[in-house]
Formats: sequence, structure tokens, C-alpha cells
Amino acid sequence: MKRLFIALTLVAALAWLLWPQASPPPQAQQAARAAAAPIQSTAASDWLKRFYPEAGNTPQAAPPAYITAIESMADARINGEQRTPPIVRSNNAEAATPAELADHPAYKQYEARQNLRELAAFSAAVPEKIRQLREDISRGRAAGIAAELIAVQERKVQQLEEMRSQLISEHPEISAKP
Repeated sequence: MKRLFIALTLVAALAWLLWPQASPPPQAQQAARAAAAPIQSTAASDWLKRFYPEAGNTPQAAPPAYITAIESMADARINGEQRTPPIVRSNNAEAATPAELADHPAYKQYEARQNLRELAAFSAAVPEKIRQLREDISRGRAAGIAAELIAVQERKVQQLEEMRSQLISEHPEISAKP
């Protein structure tokens, strides 16, 4: 019984594969050919010329009104985003010596120095941030910003001052100078 079922299934599959296909009407064939044909609009060719100039072609700058989101993203991927600030690497980063890497207590001291350097940088940056926030608060009051929003900024200033004083009390080796 099982063999009969398998044989009938194979015969049905073979008949289905060999069955003649009905050809679609000529209008459908023309529509399918038109859909399969590569579409090269002037916008697409301009885009390609801008990003992939051929020999003799000069890149064309499109007016900003015609740049689509996809073109903008492609341009940013190739040429970088203009609004992105440059990456600035810190040259004063201290790398662990081979001796510190080999000795666990020495590496712990290295980590403690790095942590202290980071805390000192935070402590040094707080006064400037507080100054900026206070300027924002005064401009907000002058512009008539809602009192709730100004209160949020004042809480930020207060929390930064508290965090900095706590940091200095816990780590006296960090300078208290602004």
C-alpha cells in the first residue's frame, strides 16, 4: 500500500511537470517585458554620475531640494556626514605596561589611576556645564519659558553641584579648583 502511494505521487508529480503551460496573452507578455526592462530615469543616472563618476563624467551636484533620503544616506556613507563632529583621540591615554599586565596588583593600581583620571576630568568639566545651564536658565526666564521647565534645569544644576562635592569629598586627591 505504501509503495503504491509513493508510485502514484511520483507519477502525479511527473505529469504535473510535463503538462504543457498555457501561454499568457500578448498584452501580458509585453507588460512583463516592460516591467523587466531596466528603468534608467534621468534622476537615477544623475545619482549614479554624482556618486560613481565614469571617465570623462564630472560629478554633478544636485540641488538640495531634489536629494532624497536614500541619496542623502548614500552620500553620507561615501563622503561622511557634514554635521558630524570630528573624532578627537586623546593622546594622553596611559597604556598599561607589560609589567602591569603581568602582575594583578599592579594592574589594579593602573585601573585605579585610570578611574581617578576619569573622575578628575568629570570634576573639571562640571563648572563649565553649570555655567552653561545657568545661562540657559536666564535666557529661558527672559524668553518666558514655563516655570516647570526652568525648575528642571535648576534641579540639574543642583544635582551637578552635589555630585561634584560628593566626588571631591570621597576623593580628596581630585583638585577642588574649577
